[in-house]
Amino acid sequence: MNTWKRTAFIAALACSATSLAACSKSPPDAPQVQRKVAAPVVQMGSRSMAAFAHVPGTVTAHQQVQLSSRLSGYIRAMSVRDGQAVKAGQLLFEVDPTNVLGQVQQAQAGLAEAESALTDARSNYYRFKALYAQQAIPEKQWDQVKSTYAMAQARVAAARGGVSTAQSQLRYARVRAPFSGIITRKFMQNGDLASPGQPILALADTSRLEVQCSVGGTLYRSLHIGQKIAVIADGKSISATVLDLVGAADAMTHTHMVKLGLPADSTLQAGDYVRVEVPVTRRQAMVVPVAALLDRAGIPGVFVVDARGIARYRMVRPGQRTPEGMEILSGLSTGETVVVGNLAAVNNGDHIEPVGITHG
Repeated sequence: MNTWKRTAFIAALACSATSLAACSKSPPDAPQVQRKVAAPVVQMGSRSMAAFAHVPGTVTAHQQVQLSSRLSGYIRAMSVRDGQAVKAGQLLFEVDPTNVLGQVQQAQAGLAEAESALTDARSNYYRFKALYAQQAIPEKQWDQVKSTYAMAQARVAAARGGVSTAQSQLRYARVRAPFSGIITRKFMQNGDLASPGQPILALADTSRLEVQCSVGGTLYRSLHIGQKIAVIADGKSISATVLDLVGAADAMTHTHMVKLGLPADSTLQAGDYVRVEVPVTRRQAMVVPVAALLDRAGIPGVFVVDARGIARYRMVRPGQRTPEGMEILSGLSTGETVVVGNLAAVNNGDHIEPVGITHG
């Protein structure tokens, strides 16, 4: 090959290599555009929080009673049903008073007999009193007449007491509600044979509810009458008040009974299961507002604003919910800034313009 041709070929190769090198080089990065979002933030800090012991409890009526009869007989005229509301003094059921009516009639017959005997004894008393005044009878006979008259008077008094007792028993044949409330259970039905002391109906005043729970000695000594305690039901916290603290511990469980009063608008019902939060000690913790905690693809986290003002989604481990917010067990440090509002508009990498900075 001629020298000039070889020189031209080498120059062409060099030019091709230069062109390929120029084509393979990437264009310079375009400057990244960041959205600016105005949002309230909070600077994390450590705060003192109460630690709680969770104790199971049961909602009960403040006033409840099992109604029974003082008589033996068949039940009749029971028209109430389970769950029915009744008023104080309302007739609940009757017990067949046939046996008591017989006792009343027997007592009245005994009274009539005693009164008849008293009439004779009174007549003899005044007749012999005049004879004794005239010294027509001996003193011993007069003493016997007086004794007979006194005994007749005592028998009449006893017979009247028997009639009164029998009639009072008759009043127990009709059982009325001692207070307004709800029939919570029917133990017997019309036609059943009632016996004294055997429960027939259960009545509860559901207008006032309370929570009963059992606590150990340490928790018991930390409580006092009138103290406010949180009761958790269906994920909602209800403020309750300590009403009673039973000083004697149960011999089997060694726990103390505690009764808590519920507010009228608690929406709970007798028999509901709840958890009672008993405060025990205080500890240091970090808390964020509940609204600041997000869930991205099942990962709980918050938007943390870095030193350049950029929002970064960070995974955290939440703890228990408190009246102040949600406790954060890990993932955050004291002094870091967390976005707490306008979160629907915030994305990872946005520039945050703080609307207001508070200290948590």
